[in-house]
Amino acid sequence: MPTSNKSKILIVDDEIKNIRLFKAMLMSERYLTLEALSGEQALEMVSVVSPDLILLDVMMPGINGFDVCRKLKRAEETKIIPIVMVTALSEKAHRLEALEAGADDFLSKPVDRSELVVRAKSLLRIKTYHDELRARNSEIAEQNEKLRELQKIKEGLTHMIIHDLNNPLSSIIGALDLILLKESALSQKSLGSMNACLDYCRDLKDMILSLLGIHRMEEGKLELDIEGSNITELIMEVMQQSEFKAMKNQVRLFANGSKAPYTVAIDRGLIKRVILNLLSNAIRHTPTGGKVEVKTDLNTADESIRIQVVDTGNGLAPEYHQKVFDKFEQVGLSQEGVALGSGGLGLAFCKMAVEAHGGKIWVESEGEGQGANFQFTLPVRATANG
Repeated sequence: MPTSNKSKILIVDDEIKNIRLFKAMLMSERYLTLEALSGEQALEMVSVVSPDLILLDVMMPGINGFDVCRKLKRAEETKIIPIVMVTALSEKAHRLEALEAGADDFLSKPVDRSELVVRAKSLLRIKTYHDELRARNSEIAEQNEKLRELQKIKEGLTHMIIHDLNNPLSSIIGALDLILLKESALSQKSLGSMNACLDYCRDLKDMILSLLGIHRMEEGKLELDIEGSNITELIMEVMQQSEFKAMKNQVRLFANGSKAPYTVAIDRGLIKRVILNLLSNAIRHTPTGGKVEVKTDLNTADESIRIQVVDTGNGLAPEYHQKVFDKFEQVGLSQEGVALGSGGLGLAFCKMAVEAHGGKIWVESEGEGQGANFQFTLPVRATANG
């Protein structure tokens, strides 16, 4: 057997005859045995040879076995080395002191050879398992670090691509808007096609903006532009913007709630996109003839305003209520047949944007075919006007 594969056992005793006796007892097991004649020498050798097991005598001049054991068990790099305390003392108090010092086992002199071999094999086996586990953990940590580096590279590349896509898409939207200014020159079929193209482009732009928003929020680079905004007016503005999509899908839109012009301190652009994403998602998943309702109410108990987007669409099973807001769950949900369409990343953006304002977002649904109610709250940092 190659020397490098042998288990190393350090025998620590101030009497050389005892060391030779232990070596003789272990000879048939083909271990690599090392020796130290004092506690001080043992501590020096451990740092150099890193033994797999230590047979440690208790009664030695200078640093005794208990103190050596305590020092080794306190040090991070040596605490996993199993230590067997060997003593002529048989009193219960000394055995307890050995265990309190951190010893893994103890033997009383005169030592029985069979008992020594059995205990050595058992502790060495445990040490081997521990070493293998630590090596695997180290490999996993190294792989995780590489994955984190690759993830950063991928996210940087994705961010660059998405950012570059935004400019030509904005140009396409602008060109379509210009064409639609002359809608009288278009046939009804062409006008419908143009509006549909514009609608798809806006969906794509919303996806791009959501991805950019998620990236900035994850990097901590998104600063909220807080201003007092009338939440009722903001909702009506979003509903008007979504009217064409609702008409195309033959879905009815309703607004219901307090008409009081509540002024809320928010980043208007972000919250507008949150409402737009939720409304677009609801329209997309509501069948022909269905309805989508936006509700607003004020909770005076916790001084928050709640916005609800309620649809009569496909609904969502309870086990997916949390997952739909997690960007890492989107691929899995798609494979499970959960229809999110382009709303998946939009919902992940909504969660991050609402939480950045100190609010909460969630969904309620009785299940498939029962419709869904996406809700979020925002702290009312300013009182209602009138």
